[in-house]
Amino acid sequence: VYSFCSMRGYTALRLFCGYGETDAKERIFDYFAAGWNRDGLAFRGASYLMESSPCKNKILIILTDASPNDDHRIPADRKEKRPLGENYSEQAAVKDTSVEVQALRRQGIKVMAIINGSPNGQSGARQIYGNHFTHIEKPQQLSRAVGRLLERQIEEFD
Repeated sequence: VYSFCSMRGYTALRLFCGYGETDAKERIFDYFAAGWNRDGLAFRGASYLMESSPCKNKILIILTDASPNDDHRIPADRKEKRPLGENYSEQAAVKDTSVEVQALRRQGIKVMAIINGSPNGQSGARQIYGNHFTHIEKPQQLSRAVGRLLERQIEEFD
């Protein structure tokens, strides 16, 4: 279980509980929201963290607003037709995040999202996660939403 945030050009991943750490589960309540959210980079970090899992089947669940946004721009890249760079927001950020989610899926990792917040983020959610997301409006809906998504993902393992 980890969180991430981007501040001043750096994205920090905070590991609350690693694989096999059964006595560390209370640390997840140390979470707090801060900074920006450069989701594509966080998914690359998730890929690295999940490499240490001994499990054959891997599922990544993200709690998100599906609106990646960062104060640092995407750098210029002529090959990608970005001669001046662009803001990490809206469609550019959604595209970057989607590319990273697809890379995880090619590694065999099932990626799904719980969208918390305004339903306006569902357009970006669909582009990033396909049909592997659900929307909740209050924390009391979290366990049921995760249960439904897990059922669908587990069925795909067969």
